[in-house]
Amino acid sequence: MSLNNDFQFYTVVCDLDGHYTPERPLSEMTFDKIVSDIADGQLERVVSVFEFNPAEGWSNDVTADVMAAAIPEQEEEDFSDYSADRITADLAGVQTRVAA
Repeated sequence: MSLNNDFQFYTVVCDLDGHYTPERPLSEMTFDKIVSDIADGQLERVVSVFEFNPAEGWSNDVTADVMAAAIPEQEEEDFSDYSADRITADLAGVQTRVAA
């Protein structure tokens, strides 16, 4: 089975006596699954949520969007919002190669 790198993946950074990223199968690295796991308490003490596309070489901090979807009753001011600060590979100084 080949991996489609031209896909938006999501990863979570949690704080449990230090920052860590829970190991997850690629099939669970979707916006809906991350939101569901946070809402159900499967992921706790979320520090950040990142959306990235390896083929296009970009990432975004989407913590505020994910937390607002997972916990709609919480005030938006309680979430960090860096969603407008897209970091491309060029800005990060990372060389990328994309195969079409």
